Amino acid sequence: MGNLDISACKEWFSVAYVEALAYAAGYAVTIVHVDHFGVDLELRDRALRVDVQMKCTNEPEMKSDHIAYSLDTRTYNLLSDPGRNVPAYLFVVEVPSSKADWVSCSIDGLHLRRCGYYASMSALKPTSNKAAKSVKVARTNRLTVASLDQLMRKARGGL
Repeated sequence: MGNLDISACKEWFSVAYVEALAYAAGYAVTIVHVDHFGVDLELRDRALRVDVQMKCTNEPEMKSDHIAYSLDTRTYNLLSDPGRNVPAYLFVVEVPSSKADWVSCSIDGLHLRRCGYYASMSALKPTSNKAAKSVKVARTNRLTVASLDQLMRKARGGL
């Protein structure tokens, strides 16, 4: 196996996970290479855009109904800014502890493990916390082709 830092592997695996779903749903993905505004990637459909902050975790499989993900205060406040004119989401991709288990490939297909989830940051209020703010990402908000389509339709004003 290669020597790429595990943090970079998790970051780019989570982006690839969302890219696979987005392209299957018919949406373009723009990767933001310099994260000035808390946005790692944008989902696009012509002039319509949704901003996304990507995270990846390999916590042991949890039994709770949500993932509590701690965002630094700056990023949290950028994404939850009530003045935003574009919806913002936190996407968290959960992977197995062992990197060797993240992907399996067979004649039936390429399988990315484990699962991705989303939380609307636009629905939250900015925080005055000094260092970080925890975001509850409900496990019922699974990232799928259908859920990405739903997020984009909602951004368009429909649902």
